[in-house]
Amino acid sequence: MRTALLFILTVSSLSSAAAQIQSGETFKSGVTVIQVPVVVRDRDGHVVSNLGKDDFQLFDNGKRQEIASFSVESPGSQTAPDRSLPDAKAPVAQSAGGTGIEFPARFIAYLFDDVTIRDLGDLKPIRDAAARQLGALQPGDRAAIFTSSCSVELDFTNDRLKLQEAVSRLEPHPLLLCRVSRSQTLQVELLKRVVSKMSSLPARREIILVSSGFHVGHDRSGEETELIEAAIRSKVSIDAVDAGEATDYTGGGAATATDTSRAPRYNNPTNPLVLVDLAHGTGGTYVTGSDFALSFRKLATPESHYLLGFVPTARADGRFHQLKVKLENSRKLTVEARSGYYAPQRSE
Repeated sequence: MRTALLFILTVSSLSSAAAQIQSGETFKSGVTVIQVPVVVRDRDGHVVSNLGKDDFQLFDNGKRQEIASFSVESPGSQTAPDRSLPDAKAPVAQSAGGTGIEFPARFIAYLFDDVTIRDLGDLKPIRDAAARQLGALQPGDRAAIFTSSCSVELDFTNDRLKLQEAVSRLEPHPLLLCRVSRSQTLQVELLKRVVSKMSSLPARREIILVSSGFHVGHDRSGEETELIEAAIRSKVSIDAVDAGEATDYTGGGAATATDTSRAPRYNNPTNPLVLVDLAHGTGGTYVTGSDFALSFRKLATPESHYLLGFVPTARADGRFHQLKVKLENSRKLTVEARSGYYAPQRSE
């Protein structure tokens, strides 16, 4: 019961937090910088990390913008180990006295959207694949388990057995303990809470969202953008494992929050395009397919991404602005980036 209470969302506090979220970072001078995480891949799907600022073009509602800031966000200065298989002989940092010390290098929050994964035939291979992945936890990794039903929760730990036991308790049709208002989307609000929880953690921060997709309607179209903004500011990437129809959306990018020409985005209660938006918008990775062990292995080693920043030249009109990132020379490379942002009106 304590676990459920800790994770129950207080509508008033969430509304207050959402009201404080702005697009980009606003500095004391009043200048707002919009940050755009970008992942570039080659034809084989491998991340390309040797590009520079001049290789990118950035457009806001079709108008090219000057890139004011540029950085390459890498997993860290240490070489990332292969986490695809358990390794009992993984090296442990040594202190001067020779005692093993584990330094956290990566925090991974697994959010299993058990509200949308309703069939045991789908859930069992997910549980098995996740348990195997958690068995490969390295000394510098800390993992946590959350569910959209709030029926299972385990805070950050490197105890593999506790993590695997928590995953084993995932069930179809769980008792729904989480509550949000009718004006909010359950999964989005839970993700906001996890992002907030991770915002002050050291080292790399990552959320792995396992979901069949969920519905975000016109009346809540700003929620998704607010979540992406919060994740970017907190340096939390969201990886998405599509547990639904396993449709490949990796080549086409997701529709924008105001794209009314793609009605299925709002009519389909298990909408994978939302997962694409969250992954591409935060510098994360979207994976799909029925082989969940393979999907988790694809997310085993952290990837680098670029972070572009620009000062909007357009008026802050309170509307959704479509973003587009291109390469000066594509060289058969693909670009994954957030689809847009809301430009909040500022009171004079």
